Amino acid sequence: MTIKQLARWGLVAALIGAGVVAWLSPNYEEAQAATDRQTVDCMVKQLSQDDKRSIAQFADINDFNSLWRVYDRVFPDCTVRGDQRDRKSELVTSAWRVLSTDREFMRLREANAGHAALGH
Repeated sequence: MTIKQLARWGLVAALIGAGVVAWLSPNYEEAQAATDRQTVDCMVKQLSQDDKRSIAQFADINDFNSLWRVYDRVFPDCTVRGDQRDRKSELVTSAWRVLSTDREFMRLREANAGHAALGH
């Protein structure tokens, strides 16, 4: 097993553990919100620089189907509970909003827009 695979399994185990603890808490809605935040955070962190670059390009040309496919790759590794699969579009939208506020990502979008304006 490679280090990357071990790290991925460790992240999955940590998310599952946090999900179980949150699920067992007395306030289910708070627990659901907490695990959803963990899943969204995981999706944003799992994106590579190339993924972010692709998302920036797809967003600028309003190719949202391609944009969501990038998230499709990281979503299974980040889900904590089964019901999150039913709410995947909401969680991906939340991850997109979080990413959209990231300064580094904003620079990627600006650079992409600059290239597009120059006809590249």
